Amino acid sequence: MGVLLQVTDFNNADEVFRDTHSSEWGAISSALQAVTLHLKGSDQAGIVGTPIWDAVGNNAAIKGELVARGWQPNIPIPAPYAFLGKDVDFLKSGVVVEVQFSNYPFLLNNLLRCELFFKGGIDLAGTRIEAGIIIAKGKMFAASNSTLYYEQAVDQLTALAQNNVFDAPLRLVGLFESYDSSPPVVWTTYSAARYSRTVSTRRTTTAHIQKGRKAASRAIITIT
Repeated sequence: MGVLLQVTDFNNADEVFRDTHSSEWGAISSALQAVTLHLKGSDQAGIVGTPIWDAVGNNAAIKGELVARGWQPNIPIPAPYAFLGKDVDFLKSGVVVEVQFSNYPFLLNNLLRCELFFKGGIDLAGTRIEAGIIIAKGKMFAASNSTLYYEQAVDQLTALAQNNVFDAPLRLVGLFESYDSSPPVVWTTYSAARYSRTVSTRRTTTAHIQKGRKAASRAIITIT
């Protein structure tokens, strides 16, 4: 059993993924639940070595699972819209998927892309965009400073939806683990403490996950 999922839908995305794109959602949910959580040691002063979210490792794991299920990765954004970035993360049958473990302002870029493609009837790889999915980590996981959490994304997108800022059907997915559990995890060290994608060591081990001391606290995670 892999990570646990929480979902928040906007603009009737629940109906879209139940009726029109149920197979796409089924593939995404099974892919995410097949992912083994990736963690690494923090380099922040005062908590060096403390387990935190490994964005590089989790991104790669999700990509492997989705590509194996037929999703196209790294779809180029058409040149007239290059101001929105180089590419979208994944695409299949009219559904765009963005994995957002980076700084929180990028959520709005992901949203704007999806909205523009949806409203403009813009083709990506010959496919009209009908819905979007954004994936974020749960706040239970400590992570690099200023990176996006699912709970934060819920608050932002809810405020925008309530004020009719966007119309595209959008599903926000949060990645979590159970408390009082000992799931398998992949623990990675990189060649440099910050920003490196070059793996020095990687091993599968066990993490013990407990609730923090306060309701708003991060989970307490220890690695065996």
